Amino acid sequence: MLPEVPSPDDPHVRHMRRVLLAVITGSFLFLIPWIGYLYVSLPTHRTVSNWRYAWVGFDGALIVLLGITAVCAWRRLQIFIPWAVATATLLCCDAWFDIVLDWNSGDLAVSILTAAVAELPLAALLLHAARRMIRLTLTVAWARAGREGPVPPLSRMSVLVLTEDAGPERRP
Repeated sequence: MLPEVPSPDDPHVRHMRRVLLAVITGSFLFLIPWIGYLYVSLPTHRTVSNWRYAWVGFDGALIVLLGITAVCAWRRLQIFIPWAVATATLLCCDAWFDIVLDWNSGDLAVSILTAAVAELPLAALLLHAARRMIRLTLTVAWARAGREGPVPPLSRMSVLVLTEDAGPERRP
């Protein structure tokens, strides 16, 4: 028995969507001037006392995410997808900050090399695997929903397309 999926026309669903859209759009619009403000107001040099804790904490979080992602992959769990995306995001952030913060130091070459041969390729692999798993899941769901024809690209697939009436007047 399939769980009941709320209708996109449900007032609660519509309200939550509007709230989500308002928060995301508002955050986007707020960050545009905020980045400009930071660019002109932040010092170009700053000595910090917790540098070591910041990096060890960040890399500790990265280890935890890599471990959870690996366990999910080994166990073939669907929850691998968000963990892979989160881990890939941290890997990209790690590469960015390593390179930017080592820009005028002797460690720049090592940071670029590490980003180029480890962090960014691993991030790309995780994102590729997550995308493939999403496509595979949608392909199976598409067939089980009785849909015919090829599954549309992810960029055009509506969130609830598989729960809607599969009539010819509906777009995929």
